Amino acid sequence: MKKYNCGIKGLGRIGCGFDDNPKKTSISTHAGAYSKSKYANLVALCDIDKTKLVKYGKKYNVSGIYTDLNKMFQNENLDCISICTLSDTHLDIVKSATKYAIKGIFVEKPISDSLPNAKKIIDLCKLKNVKLQVDHQRRFEPLYHKIKNLINDKKLGFIQQLSINYVAGIANTGSHFFDLMRYLMGEIEWVQGQYSKNASNNPSDPNIDGVLKFRNGVFCNVNAFDIKNFRIFELDIIGSKGRILLDLTESSARYFQVGKKGKGVKYTGLIEKPFSQKKQKDSIVLGVENLLNSIENNTENLCKGEDGYASLEDIIAMKNSAKHNGKLIHLPLKNNTDKISSK
Repeated sequence: MKKYNCGIKGLGRIGCGFDDNPKKTSISTHAGAYSKSKYANLVALCDIDKTKLVKYGKKYNVSGIYTDLNKMFQNENLDCISICTLSDTHLDIVKSATKYAIKGIFVEKPISDSLPNAKKIIDLCKLKNVKLQVDHQRRFEPLYHKIKNLINDKKLGFIQQLSINYVAGIANTGSHFFDLMRYLMGEIEWVQGQYSKNASNNPSDPNIDGVLKFRNGVFCNVNAFDIKNFRIFELDIIGSKGRILLDLTESSARYFQVGKKGKGVKYTGLIEKPFSQKKQKDSIVLGVENLLNSIENNTENLCKGEDGYASLEDIIAMKNSAKHNGKLIHLPLKNNTDKISSK
């Protein structure tokens, strides 16, 4: 595969900042991912903060630094752009990008601040034949593909219940777990939520406790916690034949199987089994390479715009339910123009 020229709009935490810690061994940013991938040339950075431009231009050896987005597109022969700004800016950046010969857009989650704007992003990329990928990173990791196969192959038996434990807001963190739940379990039929007593760290993005019902009849409990006490992001999947307990921050899993019944044994417990989960590349590097591969071979990527739209729809539904004191909200939503706020 040839190398593609790539740029980044927005040099905050996910754009560049998360990788500032010199002791960190993993890659957590778009800049780090492009620099790591043998299929990408990171040639341009854009931000309104000139200090960040100088800092990260030097760190990643990028001479094309810009405060003006259109000048970046005019001056650089970009194949791919990462959008790492707040969700309410995504549509305008996509509009600018698709005026030029861009081939791929890697947009941060949530895809946008509203469903109408998300649809405009998706439609515009289709019109301009641009590959659109949303950064729900667990879609790119082999661990979650393996777990999906365990579920589909009935290795866990009948899925009885799921539980999600999270912090830091229904939009910020929820965008990740809603997408993962859809990936593993299929579409959500309805949601029911209440504002949590355990506060979010962002007043405009509340924590919400609740229940989800999937179209396959399985339920999931959603439990919010206060990040000031500790960080938690877990998914517990319990089936009739086994259990998967996922640490979604570390992307690690524990796998349990139901023990065999013996003579005189009425009930059996869960026995932990070895679960191979070798990680060759960081998830965001896999995401970058998945997008570039989809451009090279004209194939679908692993997290399309429609997946980002569905995750945003689930967030809005949950907020609507909490706003109306736990009202049952069925999906898909119709004619919804609500806006969300997310870091």
